[in-house]
Amino acid sequence: MTRNLSTFARRAATSLVLLASAAIATTPATADTSYLRPNWFTTATDDLVTAQSSFTESFSNPAIGVKSEAWTVIDPDGARGVFKTKVELSQLTALEADTKSSGTYRLSTGERLGRIGQQVLVDGAWQPFAPGREIPPGTQTRKSQTATVADVYVTRGAPTTAPVEARIGMLELKPVTHPNDVYLDTGFAFRVLLNGKPVANQQVEIWREGGAYEEPAYRTLLTSAADGAVKATFDKPGVYLIWTRISGDAPAGAATPIRSYTTSLTLEVQP
Repeated sequence: MTRNLSTFARRAATSLVLLASAAIATTPATADTSYLRPNWFTTATDDLVTAQSSFTESFSNPAIGVKSEAWTVIDPDGARGVFKTKVELSQLTALEADTKSSGTYRLSTGERLGRIGQQVLVDGAWQPFAPGREIPPGTQTRKSQTATVADVYVTRGAPTTAPVEARIGMLELKPVTHPNDVYLDTGFAFRVLLNGKPVANQQVEIWREGGAYEEPAYRTLLTSAADGAVKATFDKPGVYLIWTRISGDAPAGAATPIRSYTTSLTLEVQP
């Protein structure tokens, strides 16, 4: 009983810290992140792939189902299509796509626009401010809108590159290693790009599926090089979520001058 109470107290304290830090966050780890998680990543014969999409703080436990007007499936030849089935539930969205041809398919939420909120200037850096909180008098503010992309690649037969080369959204996690050719001994190389240009010194966070149950919880932070390059290594096989967030100028004519861009990529690390 004492142990259970102690565990409850630690979890409650952790929740309070996370709520407090959300108002002044400077790293990606403070908010729900969208993801796409398929029922398989590579296959020899499957004609259909099923995926779930949700926002989560504990990958891949769904919390809030993703809704998008920009759902996209990119076929092995680079042609863009749509999911054949989409079922929106409260905590997840279930999707199906045909995979009748050999090659790589890219499943994506597309770039979806979300809520408009305030950013505040703190110690020379713009930071999101939690909705409903009172902004101190004299604080410099600006409006920002969220723009999120969640991607995953699946391959029937041998990997192909046309879906990998396609561009979706302003903020990209651009694979260098093919996402369906990632192994424990080789890792995964990619680049962080914003509007097609490298982003240097950008923090990228990696979550492992079920990592919240590990002790300590598994979360890794990496930083991009001057050319936006990042090399991720892994200590065990499994399914991983790689994601990053950055504020940048919104396109001309947008509802706000700034957008908070978040992009994620789900991949399987094979033994």
